[in-house]
Amino acid sequence: MQNRYIILGFNKTSDDALATLGLTVISAMTENPNFETPVPALADIQVNVDDFRDKLALTRKGSPLNTSEKNHSRQILEGELKKLAFYVETIADGALHIILSSGFQVKAPATKAVIPAVPERIRLSDTMQSGQLRLDFDPVKKVWGYEYSYSTEMDESGALVWSEEYTTTSSRNNVIAPLQPGSLCHVRVRSRNGKGVSDWSEPVSLIAR
Repeated sequence: MQNRYIILGFNKTSDDALATLGLTVISAMTENPNFETPVPALADIQVNVDDFRDKLALTRKGSPLNTSEKNHSRQILEGELKKLAFYVETIADGALHIILSSGFQVKAPATKAVIPAVPERIRLSDTMQSGQLRLDFDPVKKVWGYEYSYSTEMDESGALVWSEEYTTTSSRNNVIAPLQPGSLCHVRVRSRNGKGVSDWSEPVSLIAR
């Protein structure tokens, strides 16, 4: 089972949300049998939360001094909450139910990268210019980009002779050129991410005008 961890970054947490988190954690951990001797003590965290809330209320007046004092108080509260979170993680040892009982927010589980899906609904269409085709297909989730190749000829055994692979980050408006007008062009597409590449799609074809 994958271990779970507390969200320790508070940069994107609003002042009001941080104060609420402090109160939530104090309430959740008070008399919680999972946490017999919190470090720092919950009483000390309460002092930090109260000080921050008091200074936050004073900032409504718009004084630069009040704002500076509030920011300093917030910095102290963040540091103490991080220490308390470290204590909780040490006790929990990755157990989700114990971490959740502390009132802290939990990081989403890491997801493993998988080989991407094969692109679907491959479409070829004419452009305004002779000797060109437009390639479109449905986008695939969680990919870095796509590769495509095309063929306008067959070998002696009747197998398509594919061009080199071309790369693109877009599933729309990919232009294939130059093509001989009247030639039948086959195109295939595959997707790529950090795990690897998908299988090639089934080829689609269209006569270049």
